Amino acid sequence: MNVHDSEHISGVLEKAGYQRTDLPQEADVVIFNTCSVRKSAEDKVWGALQAISGKGQVVAVCGCMARRLGADIFTRAPRVNLVFGVEELGKIVDLIEMSKNSQVLALGNVDDCEIDSHPTKRNNFLSAWVPISYGCSRFCSYCVVPYVRGRERSRPFSEILAEVDSLASEGTVEVILLGQNVNSYGRDFQEPIGFAEVLDFVASVEGIRRVKFETSHPRDISYSLFEVMRNREEVCPHLHLPFQSGSDRVLKHMRRGYDRQFYLDVINHARELVPGISLTTDIIVGFPGETESDFEDTLALVEEAQFDFAYIFKYSSRENTRAYLLEAELGKISEADKTRRFLEVSRLQDEITERALKRFVGREEEVITLSHAKKGPYVIGRTATNHIVLLPEKDAPIDSLIRARITASGKHALRGEVQELLIPKRVEPLPCAENVLRYSG
Repeated sequence: MNVHDSEHISGVLEKAGYQRTDLPQEADVVIFNTCSVRKSAEDKVWGALQAISGKGQVVAVCGCMARRLGADIFTRAPRVNLVFGVEELGKIVDLIEMSKNSQVLALGNVDDCEIDSHPTKRNNFLSAWVPISYGCSRFCSYCVVPYVRGRERSRPFSEILAEVDSLASEGTVEVILLGQNVNSYGRDFQEPIGFAEVLDFVASVEGIRRVKFETSHPRDISYSLFEVMRNREEVCPHLHLPFQSGSDRVLKHMRRGYDRQFYLDVINHARELVPGISLTTDIIVGFPGETESDFEDTLALVEEAQFDFAYIFKYSSRENTRAYLLEAELGKISEADKTRRFLEVSRLQDEITERALKRFVGREEEVITLSHAKKGPYVIGRTATNHIVLLPEKDAPIDSLIRARITASGKHALRGEVQELLIPKRVEPLPCAENVLRYSG
């Protein structure tokens, strides 16, 4: 969601005459679009703010930290000129000018945020993020999202379909439908429309070859969703379904609204209806009061579920959440025990992932290339099942659709050889670089 928001921030600035630079020291404006879900994310922002040294630059902070901390950011990081909410994006150019004279705090009503009405500067042309809802009304006990993103608001279906139509006409072949909980889409409408219906309509748009979505909540998932996934070849066979804990006791304290058997029934039904589906998940270890027995239940669920991949996190204390109060009631888990449990479940999942990836060796897969790899002469792409594929940089231009043969698998990614360039990278005209303001974000 933050990546998509950043594309709109870029779109508004570039329409106003700014040009992006990847060198912060060259920028007139440096913007930090932040996340508050975990403390580690906020710590990275504080460190990065301390490292900003350019004189005369406007330094801005937006996103969830801006919403959660507000003016306190100025106290801890006096170098910051502007703190704003994305709901104020339409005023960003004026806010930047105002902040050159004094620090500016601009936070409106997050429930009024309509960021998708603003221009966007997308990072890729073949693949696009399309939000279908904003905020969340689930109030899981550990989560700050409802407080910093607001209550769930579904985007009008006609608006979603119009955006997908427009994207398809521009050559986009993959859309990723976004929501904090896509499964509850439309429940705030007078005439509810289910997410499965939205998925079906989007998949029918001419020119769209791949439809993905994230993130799903197990409690709100409908089995009609799996029927659409089975019947529509455009809907990618990938489901990200966080389970967070394998312990019924911990799940109750987390306020997740389901137990382990309910979760297992959901993924088993998904595998029955969508053969070959790729399942990924989120896991939290070290939740307040989590016993060794609770943790063993999590390990057992990971072993039984056989996920293709899992995002594993140590519980992060967040003020003003129900879990923050539970720390005193149930007891904090020591950092040493959190780390031990994190490493143990990571080792187990790595073994499962490595085995899961081996089944792709020798297959041909359609891959959309997204970015350069951090190491080696490779580009990173994703299959329809959302698996990472490393392709040789010399053969695979970024932002292309490629038919690749999978030649090897590792612990977390596949490697492949380019067989055919199905849709080449679009060549965009270079912008004029004279007398232009620059921003970095």
